[in-house]
Amino acid sequence: MTEECKMAKILLNGWKDFSLSTEQFRKITEDFAEAMDAGLSDQPSPLQMLPAFVGRPKGNETGVFLSLDFGGTNVRVAEVELCGAGLNPIINKMHKVSLKNANEGYDYTDSCVQVGELFEFIARQVAVVANGTEQLLGHSFSYASKQNSLGRANFVGWTKEIKVAGLAGQDINGLLADALARQQIVTVHPVAVLNDTTATLLAAAYALSEADLGSVCGTGHNTCYYEARPHHGDRAQVMAYNAESGGFDRLPSSIFDEQLDADSEYPGRQRLEKMVAGRYLGELTRRILWSSRGECGMRFVEECPAFRKADGLSSVDVATFVGDETKDLDRINHWFAKKMSEVSISLSERNFIKAVAEMVVNRSATLIAASYAGFLRRMDPHHYRRHIVGINGSLYEKMPGFPAGIQTALAKYGGWSAEQLSFYVVDEAPVVGAAIAAAMVKAGETE
Repeated sequence: MTEECKMAKILLNGWKDFSLSTEQFRKITEDFAEAMDAGLSDQPSPLQMLPAFVGRPKGNETGVFLSLDFGGTNVRVAEVELCGAGLNPIINKMHKVSLKNANEGYDYTDSCVQVGELFEFIARQVAVVANGTEQLLGHSFSYASKQNSLGRANFVGWTKEIKVAGLAGQDINGLLADALARQQIVTVHPVAVLNDTTATLLAAAYALSEADLGSVCGTGHNTCYYEARPHHGDRAQVMAYNAESGGFDRLPSSIFDEQLDADSEYPGRQRLEKMVAGRYLGELTRRILWSSRGECGMRFVEECPAFRKADGLSSVDVATFVGDETKDLDRINHWFAKKMSEVSISLSERNFIKAVAEMVVNRSATLIAASYAGFLRRMDPHHYRRHIVGINGSLYEKMPGFPAGIQTALAKYGGWSAEQLSFYVVDEAPVVGAAIAAAMVKAGETE
């Protein structure tokens, strides 16, 4: 059997594991909607369905507010001017700093760091942007927390590389307020704290009244929505719920998914996220290519550093493979030339690499579409209304063909045409959404 035939056989087998049938798509959609119902009723569910205690902005919230975006290992503080619906928010100031800097000799992600030290560092960054007058601050906090009101959320746990201990159960905004007080920054008042996905929904709904879902498709993945019949707070008012949808686990998976999950920091958790998010698409692609290197005769894979180690491939690399539309796949050839200049990669091998990357990316888009269809099954089972998904994240914005892949799957399998369901990319969603939340507190629009 020729190497090309072996590649074709591997791809055919791979597509069986990485493609969804109409029946599978609909089953995921049904299971997702059922998991939403269970989570809302405090029954066992892979979806946490966390109330955000905030509804729709009216669009007439205006003024200047401070925003804090605490996610990953970067902290961003911004001064945001809200000008009303239909007018783009203005970011007057933006300050960004890493939680660790070897050159400056600090690392506020380390387990030996005290909680107070971490928040005092953050408070000092707020001081860089604060103008000395009385200012309300909205806080976009991208880690697991249990919301008790829009102004209060108790920390649950880190999901990224931060290891600081001692936060469990503590009020995030309370810690920030105390740190600001210790730094004598008395004119800044943290009045709202929300997940970055909820911030995306608020920013979209502020701009477009039909926006009723917010989603992050980047390094991680999550979606929230407006629930018409909330189980918390004022039952007569719509409320945003953060589903923590990356934790959904009723999914058909491949051996590569199982191996990646087993080798991850938190086995058994965030199963959907591990199949769709930018953090994992490179690793899934790498594992498939590494597994097939012998059968396909691609021994150069063993010599390439990017393939030899876990997480050697990034979503940026995958985007290069998927986005190469040149006749001879010159961009892929150039990518390998930079990694290992002495090795020649045949056109059939380049085509195989591109096909594997496309297989992984297409499945990601289709699974995300199935989750959106699950939300809509609960929100609008008869397709009566038009919906807009506010969306933010590098995967959606930078992965070639990704938006079209989601839209195609929704239309083909879910019956949601582009006229009924559209997407709105929210620029700077965490800081803008946090500012809107602070404005809603000022206007007395929150519970």
